[in-house]
Amino acid sequence: MHAVAERISQESLFEAAVERHGGRLLTVARGIVGNRFSPEDIVQQALTNLYEHRARYNWEDPGPLMRRAVVNEALRTLRHRQPVALSVDLPGRSSSALGGLIASETVQQVRSAIERLPLHYRAALVLCEYEKLPYAEIAIALDATIPQIKTWLHRARRQLTRMLHHIFDPTEGSAPLCEQRLAS
Repeated sequence: MHAVAERISQESLFEAAVERHGGRLLTVARGIVGNRFSPEDIVQQALTNLYEHRARYNWEDPGPLMRRAVVNEALRTLRHRQPVALSVDLPGRSSSALGGLIASETVQQVRSAIERLPLHYRAALVLCEYEKLPYAEIAIALDATIPQIKTWLHRARRQLTRMLHHIFDPTEGSAPLCEQRLAS
């Protein structure tokens, strides 16, 4: 009886974790694989893997575990699968057709540049800039040291600056947020 109750408890904790973190996991997957693969499939496969082995994990604080599973699955997919062209979904934010077209083109150029980064640079950049994680959590998620993460982010930003110099003025901007959130 106790084993059945434990299994039910693990399942309900897993379901609650998926509800709580699902949107963020999709953002991580989309940031890493871009529009070459379906980020929904990446998240689904990562969650399926976690569900199959749910008894191994503590579901009281599942965020880092789930994030790591999605990052790993996204990187595995990029290494082993052939890309498929997917549509880019952009919400209309501009009031003019020309402004919307320019914004859409700019977003597409930035996404394309991020997709051309090496996998580990891209993953670190997504976790820092989109997920707003401190270096320590990024290091855990990518199984790297904090100095490696800092180096990868620096190199990723330098490469993006070179690729996108025609779009943005490099003299504008501020320090990345993850540099401001150093974890102890």
